[in-house]
Amino acid sequence: MSIPLSVLAPAAPSPTLTPPVGPWVPSEPPSDMHVQEWKYEMRREAQAILPNLFLGPFQASTNLGRLREKRITHILCLRDSVEARLIYPRFPTEFVYLTLDVADSDGQNIISIFPRCREFIDMAMDAGGAVLVHCNSGIATAPAIVMGYLMWKFGWDYLLALTFVQSKRYCVAPASFEAQLREYTAIAQAHKALPAGSRSGIGDHKRALEQDNEEGAPPRGASKRRLTDDEDDVEME
Repeated sequence: MSIPLSVLAPAAPSPTLTPPVGPWVPSEPPSDMHVQEWKYEMRREAQAILPNLFLGPFQASTNLGRLREKRITHILCLRDSVEARLIYPRFPTEFVYLTLDVADSDGQNIISIFPRCREFIDMAMDAGGAVLVHCNSGIATAPAIVMGYLMWKFGWDYLLALTFVQSKRYCVAPASFEAQLREYTAIAQAHKALPAGSRSGIGDHKRALEQDNEEGAPPRGASKRRLTDDEDDVEME
């Protein structure tokens, strides 16, 4: 009895992400939707969402050796204002930082900070660098920023962005920002549908409207997400 060669042939390796080797700005959606095996302790590390865009917790930003291994050049640090004394740039002479105070709360206007974060990420990619986006736990705030970036770049809806990010970092759960991210779908898809030459001006106009809204509106809420030992977050006194 003969055995088909297809049975004997080794399975094709799963797609892998490689460190950036030069300037790279995404223009087309990545095709890699492979769900990697997830282990509980991996939530303490940063995962590659795109070849030079990493997502993780604050803990991942404190390991200089690992950051160098991943060829990180830029770090987007997101924190609640009450976390500022513990979550801050640890290696200011090694990396380019953007630090923003963002509450993990449904009262936080997350859309208003998307343009600034997007510009920071694009700046790094244009220079051939790699970006780590992190918040305290790497579960809600930082993933929301990364999802917003993917939605804007590729015209994805909320569910596709969430599915893709969770395929790389399974513990992601941006519940506080779900409603805003769903609303953002229409904005991102309208932007993607525009001719390439007209996107810049529209984007800048949208950013101005977002900033005006943020500056002129009262706080949307003051509820804070409680930090827990289970997430290995930085403890607050």
